[in-house]
Amino acid sequence: MESQGERGNGPPRRDGPRFALTYIGGCPLDRRTTLPMLPWLVAEIRRRGERGDCGPAVQPREVQLVLSPPLVRCVPASSGGSAAVFIFEHTAQRISRFVHNSNDLTYFAYLLRGQPDNPEADMSCHVFKAGDPNQVPEVISSIRQVSKSALKEDTKPKQEAEEAFYNSQKFEVLYCGKVTVGHKKAPSTLVDDCIDKFRQHEVERKRLRLLNGQRGSTDGAPVEFLMGAEGDPLRGAFPECILEDSGFEEPQEFRARCSSLAGSLQNKPGEGVLLNPARRRHASAPNHVQPSDADKNRTMLFQVGRFEVNLISPDSKTVVLEKNFKDISSCCQGIKQTDHLGFICRDQAESGPRQYVCYVFQCASESLVDEVMLTLKQAFSTAATLQSNKTPIQLCEACPMHDLHKLCERIEGLYPPRAKLAIQKYLSQLTDNEQAEIFERVQRLKPVSDQEENELVILHVRQLCETKQKSHLHIGEAPQVKASAAGDGAASSSRFKLDILKNKARTSLTSSLENIFARTTPDAAVFSRSNGEGRKRTLSGCSSDSVSAGLPPTPRRVSWRQKIFLSVASPMNKELLPLSPRHLDSSLDPLGRLPLPSTGDPPTGERPNKTAADYRALWKTAIRQQILLLRMEKENQRLEASRDELHIRKMKLNYQEVGQCSKDEQAFWERKLTAPGRTTVPQDKEEMYRALCQGVPKSRRGEVWLLLSHQHRLRHRLPQRHHAPDTAYHDLLKQLTAQQHAILVDLGRTFPTHQYFSAQLGAGQLSLYNLLKAYSLLDTEVGYCQGISFVAGVLLLHMSEEQAFDMLKFLMYDLGIRRQFRPDMVSLQVQMYQLSRLLHDYHRELYNHFEEHEICPSLYAAPWFLTLFASQFPLNFVSRIFDFVFAQGTEVIFKVALCLLSSHEGEIVECDSFESIVDFLKTTLPTLTQTQMEQTIAKVMEMDISKQLHTYEVEYHVLQDEMIEAGPLPDDSDRLDKLEKTNTQLKKQNMDLLEKLQAARQKIQTLETSVENFLSRESKMKHMIRSLEQERATHQKTIERMRTCLPSDTLTDVEMTQIKTGPNGKAKTAAKKP
Repeated sequence: MESQGERGNGPPRRDGPRFALTYIGGCPLDRRTTLPMLPWLVAEIRRRGERGDCGPAVQPREVQLVLSPPLVRCVPASSGGSAAVFIFEHTAQRISRFVHNSNDLTYFAYLLRGQPDNPEADMSCHVFKAGDPNQVPEVISSIRQVSKSALKEDTKPKQEAEEAFYNSQKFEVLYCGKVTVGHKKAPSTLVDDCIDKFRQHEVERKRLRLLNGQRGSTDGAPVEFLMGAEGDPLRGAFPECILEDSGFEEPQEFRARCSSLAGSLQNKPGEGVLLNPARRRHASAPNHVQPSDADKNRTMLFQVGRFEVNLISPDSKTVVLEKNFKDISSCCQGIKQTDHLGFICRDQAESGPRQYVCYVFQCASESLVDEVMLTLKQAFSTAATLQSNKTPIQLCEACPMHDLHKLCERIEGLYPPRAKLAIQKYLSQLTDNEQAEIFERVQRLKPVSDQEENELVILHVRQLCETKQKSHLHIGEAPQVKASAAGDGAASSSRFKLDILKNKARTSLTSSLENIFARTTPDAAVFSRSNGEGRKRTLSGCSSDSVSAGLPPTPRRVSWRQKIFLSVASPMNKELLPLSPRHLDSSLDPLGRLPLPSTGDPPTGERPNKTAADYRALWKTAIRQQILLLRMEKENQRLEASRDELHIRKMKLNYQEVGQCSKDEQAFWERKLTAPGRTTVPQDKEEMYRALCQGVPKSRRGEVWLLLSHQHRLRHRLPQRHHAPDTAYHDLLKQLTAQQHAILVDLGRTFPTHQYFSAQLGAGQLSLYNLLKAYSLLDTEVGYCQGISFVAGVLLLHMSEEQAFDMLKFLMYDLGIRRQFRPDMVSLQVQMYQLSRLLHDYHRELYNHFEEHEICPSLYAAPWFLTLFASQFPLNFVSRIFDFVFAQGTEVIFKVALCLLSSHEGEIVECDSFESIVDFLKTTLPTLTQTQMEQTIAKVMEMDISKQLHTYEVEYHVLQDEMIEAGPLPDDSDRLDKLEKTNTQLKKQNMDLLEKLQAARQKIQTLETSVENFLSRESKMKHMIRSLEQERATHQKTIERMRTCLPSDTLTDVEMTQIKTGPNGKAKTAAKKP
């Protein structure tokens, strides 16, 4: 039936190639349909379309196959090729197989998988006919190209979605302990009972410590207890037993797939695979990271992945527990202890009957527990859905569809008469009723040839097999009640897989053993018949000691290649190649693998007689060698740890230094860093500043910062009320922070391109998390704010965690940077005012340009002050800024900001819009060259603005006090109403003025045009007047010359003539009398 496309919400698709074909028909198929069955299915669809005797008649119709990636759409030809009306459509990725008929090359078909969101849906098959046989390969090739292109487009978003999932599901928890339980379902009070027992044990342990007077005397051995009664014992282990190698089970292997939560719990406990004892290091952590206090710090990062739960120790940088969802049976939350939760999982470390372990954790708040439980629930559901989509089709040797597959495979390519015989042989295995029913149906259709008869028989046999398959029980399955079918699905699946493996092993055992017989040599293995059964052979030991003397050696076949090899190869002495412990020389003692004394060798076959002194000497030698071996192992571990430390240090300091530090300066810093009393005796401040200006070796930069901080503390004693709380770093790490979400989110945003911090929850990110968490607990007023992570990251790149924490406290408390992170952020406002005043006084043009485009300093300079330039500028430049911050304080930030803006003033002024200016300040300005960095640092060293900064700070507070003293403002509601009315009036006036302004501009334009015309005419008239005046002057001169040339009497006549001439220039003559 034709359907109307409803895809208006998606982006418009560009239709691709179109092929004019004849659609013969299609039919749904069982999911167990195989390739040998397809030709018979195509024949069935063709017969249905031509004769209609194999089911509902479907008339062939002319269609167009439209390929519009990623869709394949079958459009009726009568619709004029419009893709809006179609017979069917599907994605190209769902096509799993193409069938090209070898008898009639114009026919082809393809097989469709089930819907991705419904894995239980049946497959389907569509048959087409082309007008030209050469068109069929082109159609198939075009469809495959569409499928490949669509598959490439779908790959990237899936990866991004997976990364987004991993990046968001992390929580900080406090590990409380574990309890061994006998059942997989948790009682409602399990978590509360565990917490009570843990607390009782803690009180008892402290009491024993006080009595014994030996701190830590009971810390070494794990303490277990029994909890519960009447068949439900709970054996627990306390948190004090948490050790990096013994507190948790060995980590499990990561699994690529996960079955549903409800069904997978029926799996056998032996299915889990344990890794080798070496614990897996997490992400970029080195092989030998020394935990700071692994047996005391119980805070962990609880990561919920797609198919597993990971427990990561930020202290030791390792994954201490990995549990797949299929091993977790239930999760529960405490009733009284609502901030606690736990989950029960299978214990794979212990042998014997199946046991379960409950791990108990504490969160910072009850709301966080609810969030963790909700995340686990969603993750379990998602994993179950993903696994159900990948569940393989169950098939066993006795499946009816498997028998049909073998029949189609057997008759594939046979002539119709021979195929008919094979089909009849198959039908003889059916019941009499089934045979009679198939015979009657076939004869009713009256086939005219063997080929038609075979097609009809296969049709009815397939229908019969599909019907029987629905009620078929696979090998190893037992009849089950429908209510329990869903719960035991995974158990059936596991038994089904086991039966398949057994069948495969049974069918291939004989051939495999025959091959072994052919290759076995007399000194390698021996086979013996057991209980007279010739087909059952057992493989005995693999050493030469187990060769039976009663059996003749089996001759070994030697090929012609082996003969050539033996003729040129040197003979090999097997005693010189001990490939296994069984091949070791018999002269070695079993205890110490030491050579036996050669003196007084006893005869062959007799055991040498040794005295007590001989055994004592052997034991002494073995003990010495064992001690030496242990020392060598410790030395190797120390060397490996040193190598890893050097590698990490090289990774951290992977940047080019700004300015080269000379050898003299390196020697100067070496003397200062090794001088006695450097932390208690003040040093020459000017001398150290001059050396700082010359440069600091990056390998000793962290130590230089420590020295500068100690010198600053010796000169500037803070009041006691301004001191940082005196809480040890390791004590802070044992606590939970309420700001874990903000910290975890910012871990991936802090130096994302740096190799040390790029690995997700790697050694760098975990160290950064520890540092930020400790400070958020230390400074409760500030807690954690964005920007602190970049400062902490720079410190971590140059020193250890504990040293970085001390330097972070120095920057925040001693240098006062924490004031700009306080909730009111008054200090940051003062700094923005000071920077604006500096620009106003020293760079007025740049200040006016910013004011003209309404760009305030907080738009571009706030990240500079909050992160000390670390969030945007190169690391080598930032490290050099930190050198001067430790020496001169926050004044350096103003110097650097002013130098950067002044050096780029011309480029900033050229930007003529708000967006272009902000983009330049945030993207172009931070990309400094090495020369620009050195020039900026040189200007910073020469600048002194301490007095101006102090003046501007006082000025800010005076202005603030004046605003406060101005008195309270009117009532907010009345003031708001007045402002709204005024705003409305101003808007109306503004519109009127805009209209008047527009009319005035038009009038001005007209007048300007007229003025231009008048000016043009005026210039022309002036030019004509000047020409006429020149001509008149010329004529006057001519007249004067002519007068000078005439005689005097003539001149008198001329004058008289001029007198008689009238005003019109004509002479007046007197009238003559007649």
